[in-house]
Amino acid sequence: MNKYYVILLVLVLFLGLAFYEMTPQEKTIYVVSMTANEMSGALKNGTIDGFISWEPFPTKAAFDGYGKSLINSKDAWENHPSCSLALSEDIKDENTKIAIVWALVKGTRFINDPANREKVLGYGGEFSGLDRELVSLAINNTQYVEFPDIDQTKEGLKILYEAGALKNSMDSIGYKDVDDFLENFFIDKYYTEVRQRLDENPDWTPAAVNESIRFGYIDGNIHYLAIYVAQKEGYFEKTGLVPGKNIQFTGYRNGKAILDAFKHREVDAAELGTTVILKFKIDDNGRVAVISGVNTGGSSLVVRADSGIMTLGDLNGRRIATTGFGTCQDTIMRKMFEGFEIKTG
Repeated sequence: MNKYYVILLVLVLFLGLAFYEMTPQEKTIYVVSMTANEMSGALKNGTIDGFISWEPFPTKAAFDGYGKSLINSKDAWENHPSCSLALSEDIKDENTKIAIVWALVKGTRFINDPANREKVLGYGGEFSGLDRELVSLAINNTQYVEFPDIDQTKEGLKILYEAGALKNSMDSIGYKDVDDFLENFFIDKYYTEVRQRLDENPDWTPAAVNESIRFGYIDGNIHYLAIYVAQKEGYFEKTGLVPGKNIQFTGYRNGKAILDAFKHREVDAAELGTTVILKFKIDDNGRVAVISGVNTGGSSLVVRADSGIMTLGDLNGRRIATTGFGTCQDTIMRKMFEGFEIKTG
């Protein structure tokens, strides 16, 4: 072979290798769906390399020694959509809506007041059945908010659409665009009134109501602590909603179970994942609206403590679990792993 051809061939191979090394290599993450309880066992036995779940599961994994939190959701995505208060369209009385929002805002403010810390930890232990130190860590990882960040919720909707988690477009369900939908689905007038009245007078209490309310939430999820605080501090009762009498609280296994209850008109109000509520409204014509917030943060990506995994890049080619396609944790995962190819299985 002519020596010039040999030199040319070597040069082409060298330049090709250099270009390959300079080009960012595509990374892949494999994702499976599990319940929050299943994730712990799967991480212990090596079935998965990590999971994204709500508190207190991430904190408990670290507390028990087999897991470590790689990144908290609030650090990966500031003010991301997490949980919200959804109300059935069957509830017509305006005073009842104000009463529910007031009780939960009061509960949220109680949690966020440092002067109440010891009492909040006690309530957290009673609500979750967990050790006081563990509860403290789980609460520290969660930001309790009074109303969702609509801009970040819009970002969440974009992620859901790009992932194929939503089947209906905005115009097909009667809205001009995403902004029109969000403006009509997130009804802030009750929260706005409550916030303004409480800011003027922290002792303000709305008019008492006479209504029967069935209220759902996810069992053991520390995000919903304000519900318990509002009961223990007597906030619901001050509005005429007496726990065990005309307001009944029911814990559910997950958001899907709550949506089934909404479909069968077995609950009137519930706190659950915002993206799950959005999917219910958009794809199933769910007869609900969001009237208040619950939290942001409070979910974490957990890996085995002895795995050696230190960064998201170390999870290239590995398998993690989320709580299901289209859930808050799945949406957070897609935000965390931007630039990765996300595969199921």
